[in-house]
Amino acid sequence: MAVSAPPPPRTTTTRPEIQALRAVAVGAVVLHHGWPAVAPAGYMGVDVFFVVSGFLITGLLLREHERAGRIDLGAFYLRRARRILPAAVTVLLVVAAATLALVPQRDWADWFRQIVASALYYENWQLAADSQTPAYADLASTPVQHYWSLAVEEQFYLVWPLLLLFAVWYARRRSRAIAPVLLVALGAVTAASLIHSVVLTAADHNLAYFSTTARTWEFGAGGLLALLAASPLVGRERLRTVVSWAGLALIVVPILTFRDHDAFPGMWAALPVAGTMAVIWAGMPVTRWSPARLAGLQPVQWVGDVSFSLYLWHWPIFMFTPFLIGMPSPSWVMVLLVVLSLLVAGLSKQLIEDPFRTRRNPVSRRPAVLLGALGMLVAAVVGAGLVAPGIAAEQQVACERAGDRG
Repeated sequence: MAVSAPPPPRTTTTRPEIQALRAVAVGAVVLHHGWPAVAPAGYMGVDVFFVVSGFLITGLLLREHERAGRIDLGAFYLRRARRILPAAVTVLLVVAAATLALVPQRDWADWFRQIVASALYYENWQLAADSQTPAYADLASTPVQHYWSLAVEEQFYLVWPLLLLFAVWYARRRSRAIAPVLLVALGAVTAASLIHSVVLTAADHNLAYFSTTARTWEFGAGGLLALLAASPLVGRERLRTVVSWAGLALIVVPILTFRDHDAFPGMWAALPVAGTMAVIWAGMPVTRWSPARLAGLQPVQWVGDVSFSLYLWHWPIFMFTPFLIGMPSPSWVMVLLVVLSLLVAGLSKQLIEDPFRTRRNPVSRRPAVLLGALGMLVAAVVGAGLVAPGIAAEQQVACERAGDRG
């Protein structure tokens, strides 16, 4: 008896298996933040996001070059800004206001220092530097600490298109086929980054975790997949089903069982990276026992659709709740917070992300992005203005404690 493939979402052309990967990735991160004992390596969800980003961005740029004979960097960066800035700015401004309202002034310096770093997309390097500084190494998390991965992605977006452009220019200058030159260029960068990640992890796993250069290979792996297998495979349904299940296992099993955090990322990051590549390569195979039947479920697709907003909002919600209730959140409260995070993510997607991302009038796009960039700048300036008073407050508390000891 024939088995029909799960229907794709009706309102999007996005590949359903990629939406499902986003749902798995953000679900792993949320589970790790809420119940770290259940998903001790839920942070591997970020690695899934990195591979998906590398695949999608590389494919988008290659298709543009194939269609138009060029890559429009201005249009590319405009699309990225419209996709990322509105929600990211809104969350930072809400976090800044909540910090002023709920958090003791002695913590302002550290919190706003990271708000500024997040607003200017160097949060990963701020955290990397903090990990090397004894005064900051043991500081508690802040509501914007998860922006480190967003900073890594933005830094990737700045450099990766330039690498593609250089490879295309070189191929034309040497009268060579473009695809092999791209393969060598992307492969060399990916391999170099992987080696760097393994070596750096052995020397300092904290620095490797936040380092863009140690994470580039994960984007590169997705980019190589886009270059070699841009379209989902057709046919060979049983093989694709096996590969898809194996890919999911490579993602989910480590998330639930891996505990050697000092060895990550290094070669251990290859597990979720390979798993993500396998699921993308397999697509949505049509068999009775295919994971595509689960991936195509509407709730899974919806979570994948709101994954960016859910990633941004859930951690501030988790972080500020103890200040409101006056104690660490018990498990039943965490369940409510997850539900709240999903609701906020859905509203954020509908009211903040979509109006900017899907606006059809090209003339109105640039002002919208400029408004978002202005909001990011405001967040940075306001944060910078509040860091100094926070530092002064910390110094005053330190002096008072020293006086008490005297």
